[in-house]
Amino acid sequence: MKKILLYVIIALLVGGGIFYFTHKNFVLGRVGMTFTNKPVAAETTDSVGNVTKDGKRVLVAYYSWGGNTRRLALAIHKKVGGDIVEIRPANQYPEGYKGTVKAAKLELDSGKLPEIKVTKLNMSDYDTILLGYPIWYYREPLLIESFLRQIDTNGKTILIFATSGGSPVDPSIATVSKAAPKAKIGDAILANDSSLIEPWLKKNGLMK
Repeated sequence: MKKILLYVIIALLVGGGIFYFTHKNFVLGRVGMTFTNKPVAAETTDSVGNVTKDGKRVLVAYYSWGGNTRRLALAIHKKVGGDIVEIRPANQYPEGYKGTVKAAKLELDSGKLPEIKVTKLNMSDYDTILLGYPIWYYREPLLIESFLRQIDTNGKTILIFATSGGSPVDPSIATVSKAAPKAKIGDAILANDSSLIEPWLKKNGLMK
């Protein structure tokens, strides 16, 4: 009996190891900010001045630390058209997970909004902002607030799409609302499961 139990334990350990190394990107992506955040050139992601699709005047604006939110934002932009810009920190966060966690905590504790780099926008061109970010400490990164306070969100509809290692998106809605008090905050979605995107876009009239 003991031998059988031992074999079962060994099989579980081996199987778990095989799953981890063959699905490493999936596991790390769901656990949190564990990818190396190598900067991507703005011209490979930003696209401004596009002809609107189906009469929708849409801006996709997002911040991505390790690439997950960027991939999601690019996929959404492909579906809805309009413009897309990446919100970037003026001072890049550390590449390692622990260093970034520490830096994000220091920002929150200080309450000082970080400086950002973002393509110049004419906000009168847009009715809807699709706003993407990872969840850090149960809210959006502070540079999202920096962005919202720098642009004119009066009368705009903001639809949030977020990624996380398990934290819900709902608590961040309140802080986004505070940073953009004259905007209408619509449906927010935790988009770890990309199959949820199309139904969300259709529900909000951005896809047929």
